[in-house]
Amino acid sequence: MTPIYFILSPGANPVITVEELAKSQGVDLKHVHKISLGQGQDVVAMGKLDIGHKEGHWVMLQNVHLMPLFLLDLEKKLDEFASEGSAPGFRLFLSSDPAKSIPIGLLEKSIKLTNEPPQGIK
Repeated sequence: MTPIYFILSPGANPVITVEELAKSQGVDLKHVHKISLGQGQDVVAMGKLDIGHKEGHWVMLQNVHLMPLFLLDLEKKLDEFASEGSAPGFRLFLSSDPAKSIPIGLLEKSIKLTNEPPQGIK
């Protein structure tokens, strides 16, 4: 029930890392849902979250900083999931650029990770 929150740095791509982790854990990649947030994607993201919660899929929401109002709904949804209990395989990964619009409650619930940029990028 603890989301993994990737704070993006230039040149870093956590999607590849999550996919490799899924393969190493025996998770079929068709059960790893990746959604890049932007206009209209909040409905898609909520649908995938519900499926992931019920069926134990992995969900990766990318660029969450682009939809700060959605993050408030996401925080409420995670509280609902915690009270109901999610399927054991459910995992949630978030990624965003550093932003002040990220709700503190969501950050407090998450394990925060960042990657150093690849060599050669300044």
